[in-house]
Amino acid sequence: MKKIITIVFAVAAFLAAENTADAQFLKNLVNKVTGKSTETTTTTATTVSEATTNGKTAGVALKALYNQYKADGKLDMSNINNLLNLTALANNVKGLKGQTNKTAFYKDFASGLILGSDNLVTQTNTTSVMNGLTNLVNNVDLSGLTEKASTAAAAVNDKVATATDKTSTAISNATEIANSVTNILNLFKK
Repeated sequence: MKKIITIVFAVAAFLAAENTADAQFLKNLVNKVTGKSTETTTTTATTVSEATTNGKTAGVALKALYNQYKADGKLDMSNINNLLNLTALANNVKGLKGQTNKTAFYKDFASGLILGSDNLVTQTNTTSVMNGLTNLVNNVDLSGLTEKASTAAAAVNDKVATATDKTSTAISNATEIANSVTNILNLFKK
């Protein structure tokens, strides 16, 4: 458990360096993961806030994935940063399961997605991106990502082994995940 919290802080630090304006957001994310609550609002407001927060986190992960995708020319499933960002994306799109574009959660998630992606997702492409994310959460098993990312992050903490040694076990549906996320990333090509 302590290693996982360390991993969360490492990811938070990495993402904070990417955009200092998200520092408070990441602090709230860490508090959410560790079980500390910063919400003091009603249930309805918490749900809306949760949707926006999940959208922002997904947006940050999506932007990082896109930047790496542009650099590599592909979505490299052996890259630990990609695994961590895919895990963040997967964990934060869970709330979209079963949602439609008419629900408040969906709309708030989309608004958070635009903010978190630093306008990589825009009003113009938000419908296509949200369709891709909804398809991802409803039709692709993302459960293997969390285990894979935990293994990879443990390897980084382990001074004896390299991340490559520890992450040699494959995600059973890595190709399906990569294809679905690549379809979303292709929406941003300019």
